[in-house]
Amino acid sequence: MERRTHRFSHAAVGVLVVAFWFFVHAGLVGANSGGCQQAVGKDFLPASPADVGLSPDRLLKLNDALDAGTYDIRSLLIVRDCKLVFERYKDGIGREHNQTIYSVTKSITATLVGALLTQGKLKSVDVTISDLMSKPWSLREDDWKKAQRITLRNVMQMSSGLAYKHDPARHPIYALNLDRFATALSPEFIAEPGTRFNYSDGDVSLTGAMVAAAADKNLYGFAKDVLFEPLQMSNYDWWFRDRAGRYPGGWGLRLRPMDMAKIGQLYLQNGEWNGRRIFDADFRTMAWAPGVSKFYGLHWWIGSAPEAKSERYFFARGVKSQRIFIFPALRLVVVLTASLPGAEERKVNGLIVGALVDAFDQSSAADVSGTLAALAAVQKKGFRGKTRVFQSDQDSPRGF
Repeated sequence: MERRTHRFSHAAVGVLVVAFWFFVHAGLVGANSGGCQQAVGKDFLPASPADVGLSPDRLLKLNDALDAGTYDIRSLLIVRDCKLVFERYKDGIGREHNQTIYSVTKSITATLVGALLTQGKLKSVDVTISDLMSKPWSLREDDWKKAQRITLRNVMQMSSGLAYKHDPARHPIYALNLDRFATALSPEFIAEPGTRFNYSDGDVSLTGAMVAAAADKNLYGFAKDVLFEPLQMSNYDWWFRDRAGRYPGGWGLRLRPMDMAKIGQLYLQNGEWNGRRIFDADFRTMAWAPGVSKFYGLHWWIGSAPEAKSERYFFARGVKSQRIFIFPALRLVVVLTASLPGAEERKVNGLIVGALVDAFDQSSAADVSGTLAALAAVQKKGFRGKTRVFQSDQDSPRGF
């Protein structure tokens, strides 16, 4: 009898272990996946860094370094385990201000692709442009033949094969008096689709047109329905609609940094938000898988900074250092908005990535009350670095 009981207890333990593994890997144990334990409303609930295993001292040192550099930082937010543990804005800017997020818009448009796949409005990312759209009457026949060769995956991986030179100040793709879809298809092929990475606002303009066609709604309207309203975002906008009525798939969005953080948290949660499925978990895997470039997936960047110390991370990236960083294993989302030139952009991003990875190594149970008080004072103080671009001029020179 004793031996039978002994066997049964081992079997029961085995079942419990397997069940626990399933719940963790299915994302049902929020504390281990970084998921939210309660519904998120307009804003994330606050918590102390120490309460979620982050070193307050390391975060304080990060802010000392940022202040010493006099960088034009507009906001820095840190969310771990669905709790807002750090929130700091530039003097004169607050939580309710929206920020122009430039090419971070591309990752939002990618998220809409995930929603279309989940809703069954899109069969796969391997459909061609001509599978989703009818030929516009004004489009040249030669350009429409290109649309029959280029897939959604191609443009999302920046590999359409069409010639494009990135020039935000002068390229006609940004003009409001032109048809952006026709402009994006007008260059000649210089490579076979799917074989050459070339960062292109022409390619993402094709992504946006395909999303709108599949949704049977303009980008902004569809984003409101499936993303902005379900995530309870506020004070958002999408600028620079073109002559044909299309919103740009790769720029023009304005979001609160708090709502940028929600996008990161949504990906941590494999597309689920407050009990609602926005996109399926396999879309996150697909979006973050290397494409033609090992550093770029489906309009998401794959982190490679040495400061990360081999910690895997992914990010949405906009010019002048707009960022949504996601560290899946660390259950961490970091948002940065700023106006930084190239050298400063690389420096600041390295400082932030390194600090957040280090913050886990240095956390301890020691008394941190004094450091927490200093960190709270820093957040109230605000960033006071040099102002390179005023808030009202963030989008210059776009929109000509």
